[in-house]
Amino acid sequence: MADWTLILQARDRQEAEMVRGRLEANDIPAVVMDQRSSVYPMMGNIEVLVERDHVMRALRVLRTEMDQEA
Repeated sequence: MADWTLILQARDRQEAEMVRGRLEANDIPAVVMDQRSSVYPMMGNIEVLVERDHVMRALRVLRTEMDQEA
């Protein structure tokens, strides 16, 4: 995972999976890392990561989709 870069900290697992799906639909490999505590689920983060080579493209895809939703 050394070549993977954090691009988003999601509020919940559903948001993270939706973002991952958008990225993969644009041929950008992405993973969701759920680092929340199993005992205290409000503690910890849910992160979306992409390979370092795809960071700029991934951010552009997310920005474009956010602009279309607004």
